[in-house]
Amino acid sequence: MVLFSPLTAIVGNKYSLKWVLVFGTLGYVPYCAALYCNSVYGTQWFMIFGAATCGFSASALWTAEGAIAVGYPEANRRGTCVAIWMSLNKIGRLIASSIQLGISVNQKDSNKAGAIDPQVYLVLIGLTCAGLPLSLLISPPEKVIRRDGTKPVFTSRQTTLKQGCRDFWAVCKTKHIYMLIPIFITAQWGQTYNGNYLAAYFSVRGRTLAGFVVTIVAIIVNLLMGFAMDSEFVRRSNRARYLWGIIATVYIVSWIYQYINEVDFSRHEPELDFVNGGYGRGVGAYMVYRIAYEACGTWMYWILGTYDAEIDKLALTSALLRSGESFGSTMSYAVGSTSSASLMTNLIVAFVVWIAAVPTTTWSALQVKDVTRAWSEQTGSDSDRADGLTKDGGRIVVAPDSIQA
Repeated sequence: MVLFSPLTAIVGNKYSLKWVLVFGTLGYVPYCAALYCNSVYGTQWFMIFGAATCGFSASALWTAEGAIAVGYPEANRRGTCVAIWMSLNKIGRLIASSIQLGISVNQKDSNKAGAIDPQVYLVLIGLTCAGLPLSLLISPPEKVIRRDGTKPVFTSRQTTLKQGCRDFWAVCKTKHIYMLIPIFITAQWGQTYNGNYLAAYFSVRGRTLAGFVVTIVAIIVNLLMGFAMDSEFVRRSNRARYLWGIIATVYIVSWIYQYINEVDFSRHEPELDFVNGGYGRGVGAYMVYRIAYEACGTWMYWILGTYDAEIDKLALTSALLRSGESFGSTMSYAVGSTSSASLMTNLIVAFVVWIAAVPTTTWSALQVKDVTRAWSEQTGSDSDRADGLTKDGGRIVVAPDSIQA
């Protein structure tokens, strides 16, 4: 996915993001089927095949849906739309965890460590099968008309694959974008530790309940972030800075909380279940982390939209974000799967790599500018260009006097 995400963005800009999105729905069904077969029959080769199809599809899906969520809506609704998109991504997880919880709550030995019930994978197969027909309902970018009558902006209607590669390299060399690469990489890093944390210290139904509750909390966090990012009461530049400051603070609290728990749990190795003492404390650390994680994910997509309004450029920056996340996930999994690396080691490494991303992310947050209401952060209409937009080599750019200090 590290390499394939940029490629799908380039292909999407050449042909259509819609068809990249459609392609992105195809590989999840074999993957979910492979999970079921592995759980029931112990099939290994199907798992490898399913993981490969999921990897290719995820690269396309994540890139296309990110660009669509950020680029399709008007600038003043971008945060809300990103939040809704991030929330919808969790509906499948919410359904699966609720079914698993219903199955395991009274099941024998479900209060002990173990695997997920195979029936849950059947539900996931059904949900992923719905992806293809639903993706066909998405309008291509050039046919989108927003509520205010404007359309998404493109840097150029005509592009080639070679030019797409050059454009992606140009995006990577843009300072405020490449300074975000560290947070792209580290945003997913802590997921490996938290997954191992739940598997090591929680029963099956304890993990399931934690996943169910945290998913609901994540949806609420996404929606609250969307409201905050679109707030008209705070200037956009301040929104970017304040929200990043809040996210960083919650992350630090979560690392401290998890460190305290890990010191204690590593000594006693509890098997936490919701009928036992200590369950709330254990889930609390995971919940605080997920609040920071979800807020950061929503914020990253929104801040990309504050730099660029052109949907083809947003496809490239979204692909870079997804590549960074995939690289971070790969590296964290490599650390987490090492037998000599304890959970404490995983936690410390996750904390260190996150701290390393704070200075560059803070710098990029400080680069977000305010724009005039006439420009409305870029709609691409003729009237807007008359109020401060100019053309430069086929690209729509902001005239210097249209940016507020």
